[in-house]
Amino acid sequence: MSRSGHTLNTRSPLRRVRILSADMDVELIEGSSELGRLIAEVESSGERVRFTVDGEPERVLLAAAELAGLEYWAARRNKGAQPEAEPTHEYPPGPPAYGPHIGYRHPHGGMTLTRGWVVVAELCDAETVARLDEQAKHGRQGYMGPKQSAAFAEFLARQAPVDDER
Repeated sequence: MSRSGHTLNTRSPLRRVRILSADMDVELIEGSSELGRLIAEVESSGERVRFTVDGEPERVLLAAAELAGLEYWAARRNKGAQPEAEPTHEYPPGPPAYGPHIGYRHPHGGMTLTRGWVVVAELCDAETVARLDEQAKHGRQGYMGPKQSAAFAEFLARQAPVDDER
């Protein structure tokens, strides 16, 4: 897919943003239907859309189900959730609409995107998604489902005792 430039204005001065894995060249302004098209793409394909500023990842738009999965596995590894950062943005007077989607900003800077009260995507900063990816990877590695766990226990029970004589 092509890498085309986009502009995103989130109640701050305009800044140049590149969106990776999007095949569009649009100007993204808060409340625009162009962001709504990206949200719909994430909702239908399940693929992430990465926003970069000056070549550095800044935000990631991903399906809510994927984020829920990442948070589940990351919490499993760490035995709990990570503390949220301090609020970075003030809330706008009302949630902005992006085409048929409504964006609900979080105090920590992320956004939950809904369509008809169904959560369809989360806009997160790239660092949070990278951290969740890493923690979820490690959380999955130690997990065995009930059948696999029972089979492994049976396998271990059949093993001859290890001699402590050396």
